[in-house]
Amino acid sequence: MDKPQVYNSIRNCIAEELEDFDHLFESVLRTRVPLADSVIHYFLERNGKQLRPILTLLSAKMLGKVNEATIYGAAALDLLHNATLMHDDVVDQSATRRGRDTINNIWDNRIAVLMGDFFLSKCLNCSNATGSLRISCVLADMVTMLVEGELEQISNVRTHLLSEDAYFSVIRGKTASLFAACMRVGALSVGASADVEERMAKVGELMGMVFQIRDDIFDYYPSTKEVGKPTGHDIMEGKITLPLLYAFQHAPADEAARMKAIVEQSQMLTGCQVAQLVEFAKSIGGIEYAQAKMKNISYEAKKLLSTFPESDARGAIMSLIDYFSDRNY
Repeated sequence: MDKPQVYNSIRNCIAEELEDFDHLFESVLRTRVPLADSVIHYFLERNGKQLRPILTLLSAKMLGKVNEATIYGAAALDLLHNATLMHDDVVDQSATRRGRDTINNIWDNRIAVLMGDFFLSKCLNCSNATGSLRISCVLADMVTMLVEGELEQISNVRTHLLSEDAYFSVIRGKTASLFAACMRVGALSVGASADVEERMAKVGELMGMVFQIRDDIFDYYPSTKEVGKPTGHDIMEGKITLPLLYAFQHAPADEAARMKAIVEQSQMLTGCQVAQLVEFAKSIGGIEYAQAKMKNISYEAKKLLSTFPESDARGAIMSLIDYFSDRNY
């Protein structure tokens, strides 16, 4: 089965639940302001694969029956995620995301920031509508973790902190924590026990790490329309990811020192310097190392997921783990 078919089969497992989610999501975003409606219409047209609500719905379905709290929780998480993307695009001065113009590029930074705030306010509304203080606390904690993850990454760039531990700390905060929250909210919405909640959150965290490592590997290859960023984009911004970190640690000392000096002595890397670093990472085996790390984490996630009874929803989550590690965009 090819990747689009795999993804469609995952969605089919929760087709009715996703339809309920879509209806709620669109209704929540209705406004009385024509300008806001225009931005929201554009946003909904380009809305991605809905991975985070899918995780929330699958988690709940695997453990019980998807209910109103599940749908509202999934909506709150997706609203929070997209609010942070709008704000990130302003911070990073991004003109495109996944091959499409960003809101700040079509309108301006003010509109993008305000629309991000609007999405956050709707996140709060949906959080309250779950009727669960615990779910509301998870969402509040998520905002803290996402901001701390972003600030930690900026700090690492400025101080040239080049370590694998620092890298994993950032991706746990920026990406994996949100995947963990999706699985946790799904479990909470169906009244799962504390032990089950924690195991599901751990599965989500591991899946988020797989997703981010795969995303980082894309930075070392020519862009596609779906990926939407040129080769070395992260490196040019000073974000040193797993393939390059491995190369720094395992290359001959003089070569590693020379490559580190490029990163440490430059405020903004040139295209030529980025190309050197990309080739360096590839030649030392950084891509293979990152792929092996990703596969090991995938195995951990599947092993933990296997502690739950077999079901269609569990099978869909298993397929999603493979999809994350094998995807081309």
